[in-house]
Amino acid sequence: MSFDDIPENAASVVFSHLGEDPIDRVRLAAVSKVWRSAEKAGASSPGTPRAFFDLGEGFYDEGEHEKALYWWCKAIDDRDKGSALARWSVKRCLAKAFESYKRASELGHARATYKVALCYDFGTGVEQDDAKMVEWYVKAADLGDYCAAWQLSTIYEHGWRGVAVNKKEALKWCRVAAELEPHFAKDHQDRIVHLVREVATPRTNAA
Repeated sequence: MSFDDIPENAASVVFSHLGEDPIDRVRLAAVSKVWRSAEKAGASSPGTPRAFFDLGEGFYDEGEHEKALYWWCKAIDDRDKGSALARWSVKRCLAKAFESYKRASELGHARATYKVALCYDFGTGVEQDDAKMVEWYVKAADLGDYCAAWQLSTIYEHGWRGVAVNKKEALKWCRVAAELEPHFAKDHQDRIVHLVREVATPRTNAA
């Protein structure tokens, strides 16, 4: 079983053992649909909306605004138990964060460009838009962000979010990710080989 094929319940257990810093949670959620779904599951982050809000406040006071936003968003994931304070806090600064990412992107900042794509992906600080999501992932990958290339590869491989399955595009972006991040090629060699085989077999290539 590959890292990408792990069952969602097992992925949720992994998330539940991570610390308060959300960086690793965000990175894992970008790996595949299973990890992304597990990250959203309640079992992956035991606690109450109020506890999530307090975590966000702690990071905000330390100037870690992105990390604060992560936990504030978790606090309002459950509509029945969502924290009113978290809702207010998120609305207060999400739009500003999105505009900050766009300004940084205009200066050629690859990671900021990737975050613009994430905003369109999740509807964070801006209306969710699948077409713009793909557009900004492409921009970020072209600027050298391997996570954006990985996302594009996954989107095209599985045909997510209204994008047609295209194994050639999936392989293309998978190779870009591998070129941008050497560890990626080592960790995901099996997936690259799998895509090469699918592209080489016309009946499985939807392109």
